[in-house]
Amino acid sequence: MNPNPGNSPIHLAAWHRNLLTAAAVFTVLLIGVGGILCVTQSIRSCPDWPGCFGKPYPPLETSPILEYTHRLLAASSGLLILASAIAGLARARRLRWILIPPLVALVLLVEVSYFGAKVVLIGLSRAEAAIDVGSALLVVALMGTAAGFAHARRFQPDLPDRLAFRSLFSRLALAALVVVYGVLASAVLVAGPGSVTGCLGWPLYSPAVFQADSLGAGNVLRLLASLAGIGLLIALLVQALRAGRQRPAIRRSARLLLAVVLLEAVLQILLLVFGFETGLLIAYTVTMAILWGLLVALTVGAGLGAERG
Repeated sequence: MNPNPGNSPIHLAAWHRNLLTAAAVFTVLLIGVGGILCVTQSIRSCPDWPGCFGKPYPPLETSPILEYTHRLLAASSGLLILASAIAGLARARRLRWILIPPLVALVLLVEVSYFGAKVVLIGLSRAEAAIDVGSALLVVALMGTAAGFAHARRFQPDLPDRLAFRSLFSRLALAALVVVYGVLASAVLVAGPGSVTGCLGWPLYSPAVFQADSLGAGNVLRLLASLAGIGLLIALLVQALRAGRQRPAIRRSARLLLAVVLLEAVLQILLLVFGFETGLLIAYTVTMAILWGLLVALTVGAGLGAERG
């Protein structure tokens, strides 16, 4: 009999880890499809909510189908996050990084759903739209953190129940995450009417786009923050790739993130050379959603790695 059961390692079941992973993946898909709605200007293709043109299904047209898909993803993400929260309460109350993120994400997803209904019915102010995007990004970060922690405990059940950002690498990761979050969440605050600047992605370094937004200091600050974010990402990736065999998981995450960062850069060049073609814009915003998810994963790995020494 264990004399101190309260301090014994908690072993998460495989289904619990998979549930957290599925919730994290679905939230990335959710913001990716949200970006597609933005670049295709399909956000208000269904004039009512939760139905579409008074029916429980959309008409067979591209824009309403896209918007309805986004609603279905939001509902699916909500169910997965709710299940994750219940599983945490039932099986992992002593693991705060398994328990708390789904609970907080569930509250944020309710807020995102409220804004999703409001944008259809009456529209959102710039501030509300920024809060909406920022909350969706935080949901990805929260569920990615819980999933990352769960998978780390698969290989090290006695892993301390905390993230630490004491090393240069972990601080670089956290700084990059914060700056990129600010760049993405602030997009709608500086976008002009109908500008693609308001959609998920880095600023497009084009004088024509800058003039269309015409918000002066706000755009300049966002451009500078974007450059800082790119610099931090480069420094982070260099540090991660130097980790070598000592940190294989970090190295794998860094390689994936590097590939996505390079793809994002190539897509931006193509947009500037060939114009804002819908297909390129879709690829651009979906790539940004994946980039955010991978950056969250790398930051969580950095925080956990600091604990392992």
